[in-house]
Amino acid sequence: KTLRYFSLWNQAVALLLSELRPDVYHCMDYHAAMAPLYLSPETQLPVILVLHNADYMGVIETDFICDRFWKTVSHLRRLSLIFNVEISTIRKYCMFEGRFNMLKACVTYIRETQAGHGICGVAYNYAVELEREKTLFAGLPHLIALDNATDPSDDANAEIDKLRSQRFESKAALQKYCGLDEDPGAKILIFIGRWVKQKGVDHIAMLTPVFLRSHPEVQIVLAGPPDDSCGLFAGELLAGLGDEFKGRLFVCTKFFKLTEDLRRGAHLCFTPSCSEPFGYVDVEFGLLGVPSVGAAIGGLGKMPGVYFRQQNSDDSKSLIDSFFCSVDHALNLPDTEYWEMALNATKADFPFDTWRANLSGSYSKAITNFKSFAGEGNLLFDAQQHADAGTREVLNEAMAPRKATVLRRMSSTAQVAHQMRILDIDEDAEFLTQPVSDDRTHELMREAIFQGQMKGKVKDAEQLQSQICQADQRLTERSHMTQWLMKPFARGLCLRIHVVIALGYIFSPVGETLLKSMDVRARSNTLASEHALWITFYMGAGCGCLLWLFLSRGIPPNLLMASSQLLNIIFFVLVPSLPGEFFESPFSTLTYLGLCGLQSTSRLLFIVWNFNEDFHGGFQVAAKRIGVLESLRSCVGWISVNLSYAGLEFINRNLVLVVSLGTTVLLFKAPQCYASYVLPSTGILEGMTHKSFILLVFAEFLNMLSAYPSQTYTLWWTLNGFEPGEIAGFALLTGFMAPVMLTAIFALLAKMNRWGPWAMR
Repeated sequence: KTLRYFSLWNQAVALLLSELRPDVYHCMDYHAAMAPLYLSPETQLPVILVLHNADYMGVIETDFICDRFWKTVSHLRRLSLIFNVEISTIRKYCMFEGRFNMLKACVTYIRETQAGHGICGVAYNYAVELEREKTLFAGLPHLIALDNATDPSDDANAEIDKLRSQRFESKAALQKYCGLDEDPGAKILIFIGRWVKQKGVDHIAMLTPVFLRSHPEVQIVLAGPPDDSCGLFAGELLAGLGDEFKGRLFVCTKFFKLTEDLRRGAHLCFTPSCSEPFGYVDVEFGLLGVPSVGAAIGGLGKMPGVYFRQQNSDDSKSLIDSFFCSVDHALNLPDTEYWEMALNATKADFPFDTWRANLSGSYSKAITNFKSFAGEGNLLFDAQQHADAGTREVLNEAMAPRKATVLRRMSSTAQVAHQMRILDIDEDAEFLTQPVSDDRTHELMREAIFQGQMKGKVKDAEQLQSQICQADQRLTERSHMTQWLMKPFARGLCLRIHVVIALGYIFSPVGETLLKSMDVRARSNTLASEHALWITFYMGAGCGCLLWLFLSRGIPPNLLMASSQLLNIIFFVLVPSLPGEFFESPFSTLTYLGLCGLQSTSRLLFIVWNFNEDFHGGFQVAAKRIGVLESLRSCVGWISVNLSYAGLEFINRNLVLVVSLGTTVLLFKAPQCYASYVLPSTGILEGMTHKSFILLVFAEFLNMLSAYPSQTYTLWWTLNGFEPGEIAGFALLTGFMAPVMLTAIFALLAKMNRWGPWAMR
C-alpha cells in the first residue's frame, strides 16, 4: 500500500508538470523524485533536487532485489507493475546497491539531462559531505549549497548580564514546567527532537546516568517521539532511571513543545547526531543564548559550542567516548568563556537574501545545462492500453517470467507458479515484508535491556538490532546445519559461517604455493623460464578477477565459493598427482599455472563475503578480522613451503583436500543471505574516483611488486649455499611469527583510528 501511494503521488506530480509546464521543477528529497520518469521527451523540464536529509532515500531496506542467474526476479516485476514503468527503467533509475531507491531516479535524470548540475544540499558542509561520503552522488560536478535561512535573534544586541538574568528566570520556569528540583545553580542539558539513530538519541540515553552521577549539578530534559528501533531502545533505557534521579531527569516520549522563554533556561543543547543536513535545533537554542554540545558533522558546528569530530561513525564506543568527553569539557568551562560563547551564539546570522540568491543561482544553472533526453518511453502501459486489454491480461503479461515458444515451452508447474503470483496481486499479498515488526523489536529490546541491567552491562542499540536480525534469520532457516552455521563462534566474536568462509580464504593460496615448490622450480629450468611462469600465473590472475566479478553478478556467493573450493581440490590435489608426462610440454605447464592464477583470485570472494551478516563495529571489526585472516593465510603459506622442502608435500595436499571438501559441503548449506542474493550491479566506473579506491589500488600495486622478490627468496638462499633444511626452518619460524606480527599491526591500525577523543571549541 505504501508503494502504491508513492506511485500515485509521483504520477500525479508528473501530470501536473505536464499540464502546468513550469520553468523548473523544484523537487524536495525522495518523495516525488520519480515524477520525471513519467514525463515524455516533449514535456521534460529542468529539475533541481534539494536534499534536506539524504539519509532517507525512499529505500526498501528489507530485501535485496537482484537478478539471480541473470533472470528477472518476481519482486522486480511487481515493482514495475506498481509504479507503471518498464523493468529496464526500474533497473536503470531506481536500483542502487541492490535495493529499490526512489531518490536515485531524480539523481540519474539530472545526470542525463543536466550533466549532473542541479543537486543541492541545505548547508555547505553537508553538500561537501554528500559528495565525499555518499556513493550515489559520486562523480557529480558540484553539489550546490543552499544554507537555510532564519530570522535573527531578538537578543542579538544583548549583553551578558541580560542573558544571565533571562537564564535565571527561564531556568526556574523550565524546572517547574518539567517537574525538576528548583535549583538556581543547576545546569540543564536538553534534547528535543525525533528519537532516531540519526540524532544519536541512543548514545544520549546510554550516557544520561553517567552525566547525572558524575555531575551533581546537572539536570536533563529529554523529549520527542521514538521513530525507529534506536528511539525505542532509548525510551526503554531511560524508563528505569526515573526513581533513581527523581527531580533531576525529565523524559517525555511524545511530541513536546517548549516556548522560547522556557528554552532559554537550558545550559547546553545535545546535538550528537551521526548525520545532520542543517540542524535547526542548534540554531533555535543558539539564538536564545544556549550553546550546543555534540558532533561537528554536516550542518552542525556552525553555532558556537563544544564539538567532537567523528573518527568512525560505525563504532559506537568511539562515538560515545567522544560525546562524553565533549559534554564533560563543556560542563567544566570557566564561567566567562561559557557566557562569551553564549553571547556569540545570539549574534549568528542566516539571512534570507543569501538563501534567495543561492536558490536563484541553482535555478539558472539547471536551466542553462538542461538538454532534453530523447529515449524510449518509460511507461509500462498507458490508460488506454489498460482499458483495451483488461486488468487480467495486463497482469499476465507483466508478471510472466518469459513467453512460451515452440522450442522452449513452459512447464505445468511454471504456469501454476505464475498464476499464484497473479493471485497474490489480486489478494493484495505483501511481497516485501519486514523480518521483525516494530512491536516485536520493542519487546525484544525491552527484555534485552532488563537482562543487561541485571548483569550490569547494557548493549548498544545497534548491536541489539544486529542480534535480533540474526536470530530471526536463524529461526526461519529449516536446515539444522544452516541453523548451526548461524550460531556465534568464540563467545560472539563472529558467526560460524564466517569461520567456514575464513578457512576457504586461509587455504586459498594455491598458485603461490606451487610457485614456491621445488618441483615447479625444477621443471622451470628445463621447460620454461621462471619469468614465463610468473607472467602466465599473473595473467591468469588478472583474467580471474574479471571472471569472478562477472560471475558474482548472477550466481549466489555460496555456490561461487563452493566452486572455488572444488577448483582448489582439482588444481592442488588431483592435477599434481597425475603422471610426470603431463608436465613435459611447456604448453601444459603454462596452461596449468595460468588456471592456478585464475583460481587463486577467487580468494577475494572469501574476503568480500566474510563480512556479510556483520553490522556492528565498522573499521575496527574489519581491521582486526583482516589482520587475523592475513596472518593465518601467511602462516599456512610459509608452513607449506617448509613441508615442501622437508619432502612432505603429501601433507599439504591431504590438508587442503580435507579443508576444501569440508567447506564445500558447509557452503552448500549456507544461510539464506549467502544463497539468495548476488553482488549488486554497479556502473563500470562507479566508486573508482574515490580517494580510498585509488589508494587501495596503489597499495595492491605495491603488494604485487613485492610479491615476486618475496617468493624467490628460496632460490636466492639456495644459490648462496643454504641447505633445504635451513630454508625449511626459516619458513617454519616465519610461519609462526607472521600471525603475531600481522595481528599486532592491524590491531594498531584499529587503535590509531580511535585517537583522542578530544573536544574542540
